[in-house]
Amino acid sequence: MKYSLKELAKKLDVSAETLTGWLEKELFASSVANTDYFNDAAVREGEAIKKFLTMGYTLPEIAKIRKEIGLPSKDGAKVQTALTDRLTVGELAERGGVNTRTIKFWEEKGLIQPCQRSEGGFRLFMAQDVEMVKFIKDLQTFNYTLSEIGNILKLTGKPLGSAEGLEGQPASELEKIHSALEYLITRMRETRQASLRVEALFAKRLKSVARLYKPGKKGDAVP
Repeated sequence: MKYSLKELAKKLDVSAETLTGWLEKELFASSVANTDYFNDAAVREGEAIKKFLTMGYTLPEIAKIRKEIGLPSKDGAKVQTALTDRLTVGELAERGGVNTRTIKFWEEKGLIQPCQRSEGGFRLFMAQDVEMVKFIKDLQTFNYTLSEIGNILKLTGKPLGSAEGLEGQPASELEKIHSALEYLITRMRETRQASLRVEALFAKRLKSVARLYKPGKKGDAVP
């Protein structure tokens, strides 16, 4: 299907001025942009541009990403990239359920590190780092500080929970790791038990409230 500039802008739910700005900054592939009419490929690239904008990227950064590794299409496949097993900061943040600023902050704290950089200088991460991001989020729900999380990550290894790096460790070091992990497991069990007790109390109270108040209905409490 073919679209005029105004029709494409309407399809993408942006103004014609915004779309013109994207074209001027070369955010679209030349095969898409150098034409009087636009096809479905332009729609897919436009959706990808909007997606990057919502993740906090600037237009110059998006142009650089398009040039270096390509933009993802609407279904997540790459338009042009051989880096199928690598993730940009934005992709890692999206899959991990955080924003790019959080990833960059965790990098500064040494909690997560890129596996390589593209020729354009973009930090790239491995797919397994998504699990790392989610694990850090989980630890934060237990009120661990970033410093404490950093120490925990040294114990859990990378990939998480693997035997990587244990071979060749002296017995004294293995003993320290063993004791620390046992302590963390005990803490988790205590937390789970405490959570169940608190949940039971909440449920008991909720049951009492439910007998007197019916959600969604206005008026006085049931006598």
